Amino acid sequence: MKNYFKIILVCILAVFFYNCDGEDGADGLTGENGINGTNGNDGINGENGVGFDELVKYGSIKLTLTGTRPDNVSFTDSSEFKFTPIEGNNLNYTNSVFKTSSSISFQLLRFLSAPDDIFQETTTGINFVVNNPGEDTQSIDFSISITNYAIIVDDNKYFVVNNYFNGNGSGVTNFNIINYNFNEETNNLTFSFSFNVDRLNNSTGNDLTASGEVDVKVLERIQATR
Repeated sequence: MKNYFKIILVCILAVFFYNCDGEDGADGLTGENGINGTNGNDGINGENGVGFDELVKYGSIKLTLTGTRPDNVSFTDSSEFKFTPIEGNNLNYTNSVFKTSSSISFQLLRFLSAPDDIFQETTTGINFVVNNPGEDTQSIDFSISITNYAIIVDDNKYFVVNNYFNGNGSGVTNFNIINYNFNEETNNLTFSFSFNVDRLNNSTGNDLTASGEVDVKVLERIQATR
């Protein structure tokens, strides 16, 4: 008899707890501020990784190449090289300005993606010298290098550009610099450039047109006096 009452009591309690179940709670892993939440500030899929702001804060070089591919198909390619190495040993040739009584020299180099020692070495570099700035005799010396730059096109083909061009060099014509401005208070340098290169002096094997825009903030080194 006692066992009979125990069985009845267990059944009653089971029915009671079943009817008292609350609504399902939110999944802790997918909640608003969980691992996959929508309001995380520094999540795995964050907008920019650690160090991104430091690498892009000094401005960029925009480059457009127009011409004919090595397989004789026309192309136009545009990219923005915006990553600046910030190691002390590199700044002198990647983001510097050097002034004398008769010239202002700029050394610029930008990576296409965040640089590392092995895989991300696509760069464009510019040597830009303004002779006799502000005088009637002002002139500009300009050269640009494009290193290990793969142009990938829509038909799943690519070719690589490795070239150095001098504004007054062999095969270069119609060289032009416009909108040059250097603000000595902010060290902001801006200008646009364009030129043509004949087929024998560039990686495509065909005539090439290059143009670009520079908008950078350069640094001036402080040297210790002994």
